[in-house]
Amino acid sequence: MGFNHRFLLRLITNLLICTLVLSSVSVLLWTIDEFIGWDILPENISVYVRGLIIGIAWVTFTFIVAHTLLSITLFAEASASRAKLPDLQISLPLKRRLKRILALTVMVSILLIVGLQAVDGVRKNITERTARQEAIIEFNQIQKTVDQSLPKVLKLFTPSLLKSIQTNTISASEINQIFESVRVSFPHEPSLALLIPAKQPYKYYKLDRQAIALDKNSVPYLRPQFYLGFPNQVENQVVAKLFSKQVYALKNELKGGFINNTNPSYWGVLKLNNQAIALVYLGVNYTCPQPTKLIKDTCISPGPKTLHTN
Repeated sequence: MGFNHRFLLRLITNLLICTLVLSSVSVLLWTIDEFIGWDILPENISVYVRGLIIGIAWVTFTFIVAHTLLSITLFAEASASRAKLPDLQISLPLKRRLKRILALTVMVSILLIVGLQAVDGVRKNITERTARQEAIIEFNQIQKTVDQSLPKVLKLFTPSLLKSIQTNTISASEINQIFESVRVSFPHEPSLALLIPAKQPYKYYKLDRQAIALDKNSVPYLRPQFYLGFPNQVENQVVAKLFSKQVYALKNELKGGFINNTNPSYWGVLKLNNQAIALVYLGVNYTCPQPTKLIKDTCISPGPKTLHTN
């Protein structure tokens, strides 16, 4: 259809050599960076380099296919010429018809790709929305279970343990038994944490499973996390209210040092002689998918409506 096959073959051969060289160099650099570990590519451009390598590889593959087809075409023409076969003449109307069919095929292909992309986007949004709605339902169910479990957890703290908490003489083995028993005895393996007033210059210290360490003789000891305060002012207000034996409803997400309401969780107060001596946090490691532009629902725990105490 008017193509100069020899010219195209030479052009594609030259382009193919260039892309093969680029592909070889790119793959070599990427292999050195990924597997040998020379770290020659900065992290901020590493992703773009990988995309460039994939693009060059596809272009090279396309050139190889085109080169093969042109080589076969020229070989066929040369064979036909040597065999003195008559040249097939294509009429002008047929050429126009073929060009129209080719243009129509390209347009239909483009529209099909765009349409499939749109359908994929719609299906993806529906899938994400369904998954998030299911996650919210699961979150609320776990939240209800945690709410029912917290009063039972508070009853595990005996008067002697409450006294040791008040006097900062807690036994690592005893508190570790409570942490482990709560984790294995209640649904969804909840984690338990305590926030206890600390001596100056600190304000609080937190005890959880991560605060239990073992010495060289495998004897547990406490390694609490001390706080001068919390970076989040909302968490400071919540903690202050709880130590004052008041509730503080959360309306927004709070990922703090002690309270994380993006997980199904509830919190309460341990009292001794009508004095708040520690805060208790009970939570399950379950998080809903992140909100998107189309799905803005969030999974957060507002906290207890009434104060949970022992």
